[in-house]
Amino acid sequence: MRDDVFERDAVLDARAFRLQRAFRALLDAMARPGEVRELPSPTPTASDDAAAAGLFPSTVTVADVLLDAATTLACAGGEASREAAGRALSRRTHVLAAAPAAAAYAVVPLGVDGSEARAFVSALTPGTLLDPQLGATCVVECGVLLGRDGSGARTGSASGSRRALGYVLEGPGIAGTARLECDRADVLSARDERRDEFPCGIDLVLVDRAGHVVCLPRTTRIVWEEEVPSWDM
Repeated sequence: MRDDVFERDAVLDARAFRLQRAFRALLDAMARPGEVRELPSPTPTASDDAAAAGLFPSTVTVADVLLDAATTLACAGGEASREAAGRALSRRTHVLAAAPAAAAYAVVPLGVDGSEARAFVSALTPGTLLDPQLGATCVVECGVLLGRDGSGARTGSASGSRRALGYVLEGPGIAGTARLECDRADVLSARDERRDEFPCGIDLVLVDRAGHVVCLPRTTRIVWEEEVPSWDM
């Protein structure tokens, strides 16, 4: 019997540890809907690919965790922006392109909003009663994303002048209710208007430019909203 000792690769180790931290942040955010978590800082290559794709670096970080050659992705937006985002994410993760109605994962960039965003979210697959796990997971870029972290401290970020709404959330994983402020009323209203029959539905992953992430699984109910002023951080 022979013992072989292999030298560690510092670059590969750093990438693995970064992906582990990002995976843990997403896992915790999905287990505790409405709670704001922080993704690890993007690498230079993630920032470069984000610029080429017209996306946030935090969106690319989430893509690194969720996407691979065995799954499919649809990107919202015009043809040119869809192709740019699809190329960059496919080159990075080897994910396959698909139509919204068939894609396992979807991305809504910050610049895609209003009726265009609503139509895209409405078209995503909810899975089936026999295979609810086939329901899409949609990553949504936000200009305003504010809430509470695991310790109860207010956190998140807000930029620009887009209108934000305050939401009260309830459902599994939430102790009582959780409060969230977000400027993606187009996506959140489209998600609720789908009226998917549980266990079918879509899961939302909200990200901002500063690297905060909030997950809203299909079991989370939005029970109240009010307009709140947006502010710069």
